[in-house]
Amino acid sequence: MQNWQWRLQDSQTLVIELGKNLIHPLEFKRSFLRDRLPESVSFSMDDAAAFQRFSDYLEDHSTLPASEQFNIALHAAALVRFGKIMLPQSWYFQFGPFSEEKPWPQTHLFCSLISGPAQADFLVVEQDERCSLCLLVDESFELGGFKTMRRFEVTRVLNDRLQESLRHPMPRMGGHSKQWA
Repeated sequence: MQNWQWRLQDSQTLVIELGKNLIHPLEFKRSFLRDRLPESVSFSMDDAAAFQRFSDYLEDHSTLPASEQFNIALHAAALVRFGKIMLPQSWYFQFGPFSEEKPWPQTHLFCSLISGPAQADFLVVEQDERCSLCLLVDESFELGGFKTMRRFEVTRVLNDRLQESLRHPMPRMGGHSKQWA
């Protein structure tokens, strides 16, 4: 990782150079990234820590192939470093069982969002007391029949929209179906 470089290719596409002419493009819409990106910048210690955090989580809780886990962790680390500040777009999604009194558990980075009849899994990339920045890990997700998200697209939602993902189920108390918070 010490030789990895973030680069902006053709003023539009963020790529990471993994060394020895191995370039991996990131599949973000340019609108998800900050306006003024550097032409080239080293992969920092903070980038490495974020990447490792996501990689470890995916290794522990995902059945996806290692190459897909790597790709998701790389996209999540790029968002932490270069993501544009977004306002919540919660109106697309149904309420979940979480609230300020019953917060989303910080140990769970996989969540689901539900829009109409569609449901998809996301990775929580950043979170504060009110909102979460979520990266789509499923191939696509239809929002109310008029918009379709593709893998690696992001949305910011209020935490009360987060739903449990079967990729990392919530622990249950005793024989009851109540969730721990």
